Amino acid sequence: MLTHRFGWNLSVYERLPAPTTAPSAGTGTAPVYRIQVEKRRQGGGRWFSTENVADTGPSSPGRLIAQALEATAFARRLAAVLAPGTDRLMVARRNYPSKSHRDPLRPAFLGPLIVGITDGDAQKWGKAKGLSGSPFQRSRRAAVIREGRPLQHTPGTYESVYVLPDEQVQHASRDVFTEGASEALAQARAAVFGGRLTGAADPGHTATATADCADETSSPWPDGAGGCAADFLLCLGCRNAHVHPGHHPRLAYLHQGLRSLRSVLPAEVWQARWAEHFARLNDLRDKTGPPAWDTASSRADTDDHTLVHLLVKGTLRP
Repeated sequence: MLTHRFGWNLSVYERLPAPTTAPSAGTGTAPVYRIQVEKRRQGGGRWFSTENVADTGPSSPGRLIAQALEATAFARRLAAVLAPGTDRLMVARRNYPSKSHRDPLRPAFLGPLIVGITDGDAQKWGKAKGLSGSPFQRSRRAAVIREGRPLQHTPGTYESVYVLPDEQVQHASRDVFTEGASEALAQARAAVFGGRLTGAADPGHTATATADCADETSSPWPDGAGGCAADFLLCLGCRNAHVHPGHHPRLAYLHQGLRSLRSVLPAEVWQARWAEHFARLNDLRDKTGPPAWDTASSRADTDDHTLVHLLVKGTLRP
C-alpha cells in the first residue's frame, strides 16, 4: 500500500526513518507526518527529500503512515532498547533467528529483530506465498503507470524505465501513434508543392493565377458543378498543377510578398492565413533552384504585380 501511494522502492524502505509528527498548518487537528526519504541513486547532494502528509481520513496518505507506525510500534520500541538511537520504520521479527548477519550494506540484526527490507527478504516472502519472486518491482511499476506521473524519480526515468517498456501502455498507445503519424504526414504533404515542374506550357492545360491546371474535374476541392472550388493559392498543393518557367517570376514575387507580410502581421494571423502557402513556395523554390528562383522575382512585370496584389488581398477567386 505504501508503494502504491508513494512509489517507494526497496532501497527507500531499507533506510526509511520512522516518520515524525509536525503541527498542522491548515488541516485543523489532523496530524501531519514528516517523512525523510533517502534515494542514493539521485546522486551526491540529492539523496534526501522530505514529504509532509496529513491524516485527514481513511483514504488519506497520512492515515496509511499512521497504520504503518502502529503496525511496527512494538518492534521499534524493542529496537530502541536493544540499540539506543535506532529509528527505522521497517522493523520486524526475523524469519531465521539462527542465521548470522552477512550483508555489510544493511544494519546488523538486533536480537530477534531485523531492520529494513531487502530484495532477498521480498523474494523469500513472495516464494512463501506461492509467487515466482519478489512482488515489489511489479507492484511499483503498476502503481507508477496507474498514477500516470513520475513518483519518486525523474521524468526521464519514468518515461524510459516504466512507461515505454510497459506492454499495456504500448498497446493503448497504438491508436495515438497512428493518429499522430497520419497527422504529421498530412501536415508534411500540405507544406510541399503537390504538382509537377515542366519546361514549357501545355496548350491543353488551363491557366490559373498561380499554375496551369491539367484537369479541374478531378480537383481535391470540387465544386457542385463538377469543377474546382479551390483558392488559386491552393493550386500549388494540387496534383493537377503544372508550373513552368513562365510562372517563376510571379511565384517568386508572391513568395517575396508573403515574407514581407510576416514582418508586419501578428504571428498568429500570419500563421493561420499564409504559413501553408509560404511553405509550399519554399518547397517550390528548393525544387526549382534558389539562384534561378531569386533572379526570377526581378522579372515580374506589371501583370504579375497586379495578380499577386489581388491574391494577397483575397479578391481574386476562381
